Amino acid sequence: MVMNVKRFLTILMLLFPVIALATGVQAEDRDGIINSMKERYPALLQAKEQGLIGEARDGFVGLVRQDVPDAAKTLVESENSDRRMLFQIIARDTSATNEEVARQNGIRMYLLARDNHFLQDRNSQWVLKRDLL
Repeated sequence: MVMNVKRFLTILMLLFPVIALATGVQAEDRDGIINSMKERYPALLQAKEQGLIGEARDGFVGLVRQDVPDAAKTLVESENSDRRMLFQIIARDTSATNEEVARQNGIRMYLLARDNHFLQDRNSQWVLKRDLL
């Protein structure tokens, strides 16, 4: 579990280097979002390990198949909501577009994904990372 937390913190550091630039209400929002994501991370990782959730090309997470437990659907909704808000904060702080921030996250998450995690290929089909290499 310690390695999972370290991995998550590494992901955050890679994904959000400009977060420190935010101040005031944005900083409070950002901190709340990050805390929410940290709390959710073990469940998100478990769902990825089970093949229920994968990293989509657009920088968000998605359901690998539709017949997943409701808890996985809720997890995806919550994670994507937080990512969307955090992408907006980063975009505002860096003068990038939300889409560019999300695209960069998609690239980072692809690089950080484990071989047994699902990613979307160019055709938006779910494929294990090891099969993309």
